Amino acid sequence: MNLKKKIVALGMVCALALGMATSAFADYNNISYRPMRSGSYSYNWLNVNRSSASISPKGKNLILWNVTTPKTDQKFNEWTKTVGGRTGTVICFADNTSLAVNRSSSTGSAILWTWNNVVSFNDSALIPINRWDSPQYELKFGSSAGQYLRYASDASGARVYFSANTSNTVWDN
Repeated sequence: MNLKKKIVALGMVCALALGMATSAFADYNNISYRPMRSGSYSYNWLNVNRSSASISPKGKNLILWNVTTPKTDQKFNEWTKTVGGRTGTVICFADNTSLAVNRSSSTGSAILWTWNNVVSFNDSALIPINRWDSPQYELKFGSSAGQYLRYASDASGARVYFSANTSNTVWDN
C-alpha cells in the first residue's frame, strides 16, 4: 500500500513538472517589445499611452515610448490562445491579461482591448513570423487578416498600428 502511494505521488510530481516546463517554453511573460534595428537596440518600447496607471488601459492607443528600463506600461505576455475553435498568438498586457494588442476597427491603430470573445479575437489573434531572426506579427483572422503590427518610426511617441505595408514591422523582445 505504501509503495502504491509513492508511485502515485511520483506520477503527480512528473505531471506537474511536465506542465510547468511546457508552459515555460510555450509562453513569454513580462516581456517588452521594441523596434529591431540592424546593429543597435532601440529604447523606444511598445507602450500604453496613458498619463497615469490609475487610468484604465482599455481602449488606449499603443505608442513607442523611450525608457531605459521598461516598467508596467511596457510589459506584455505573449500567449497562444484558442477562442471559438480558432487558435492564435495574443500579446496581452501584463498588468491586466484580459486586455491584448488589438486592431481598432475604426482607425487601424493598435489599442488594448479584450481578446477573449470571437469578435475581439479577430483583431487580436496574431501569427508570429520569423520569430527568432526578425520577428513580425500578422493578424490571423477577420477582414483585416494579413495586416502587420507596425510603428510609424523608431521614435518616442510614434504611433503603433496595423497595415499591409511591411516596413517598420520587425520587433525585438
